[in-house]
This record gives sequence, C-alpha cells and structure tokens, in this order.
Amino acid sequence: MTYAGYSAYNRVASTIDSKEMMLVKLLEGSVRFIQAARAGLEAGDPRVKGENISRVVAIVTELDCALDRDMGGSLVENLSDLYQYILGRLTLANLRNDNLMMGEVEGLLTTIKEGFAEALKQMPTTVVSDHDLSYPAEYRGGFRIAA
Repeated sequence: MTYAGYSAYNRVASTIDSKEMMLVKLLEGSVRFIQAARAGLEAGDPRVKGENISRVVAIVTELDCALDRDMGGSLVENLSDLYQYILGRLTLANLRNDNLMMGEVEGLLTTIKEGFAEALKQMPTTVVSDHDLSYPAEYRGGFRIAA
C-alpha cells in the first residue's frame, strides 16, 4: 500500500537536490500557508484559516524536531526557541483571530527562509546531495520504509 504522503514526498524529493534545499522549500511552504491563513481570516473563512495554520504548525514542529541538538550548540538552541515562539504565537493568533500576530509569524518565517536560502547560496557546489547516496532497498530519501 502506498500512502499519499509518501507519494508526495517522493515527488518533491525527486526535484530537490539536497536536505538544505528541502529545508528552504519547507520554509517557503510555511510562508505560503501563513499567507493563506491570513487571507482566510480576512475573508471570514475559519476553515481556510485553521487548515493553513495547522499546516504551518506541522512544518515548524517537524523543523524543530529535526534539529541536531547534539551537534548544533547555541545556534540550534536559539533556532528551537524561535520555533517554539512561532508555535506559541500561531496558537494565540488562531484563538484570537489576530491578523497582526499572524503577520509577525509571517515575517519571522520569511526571515528564517531568506537566511537559509542565503546560506545555501554560500555553500560549496561540491556538497553531496541525498540523491547521490546509496541506500539499501528499504530506504528512500534517508527514511526507512517499513515493508
């Protein structure tokens, strides 16, 4: 059985050269989703607002969980704190229907995205991509696929 999420992941992973580019794409998606949530709020559509806030929460939560806390030091700790702050602001913005808070979150996510995109531009072009790595058959994109 193939799950829709796995199929979507494979489609996206096949077009992205590295984990770093995947990070930038996730952040771009989170910015688009917060913009859609704000549009839903302005249109008086709580379903659109809520669904898109949930998407942003899911992305930010995964980004926080993916941080390498053993190797990252204070940078990872600060980024985790920022992700937690964003999650708190999203929760309040959702409860209060506060477009200004959502705007704050949009600005923070945009800044993070731009920072990672700029860092990606500065990376040497000799970085090995995930697609160059050989995984055993039960692994795809670095994730173990249960049979």
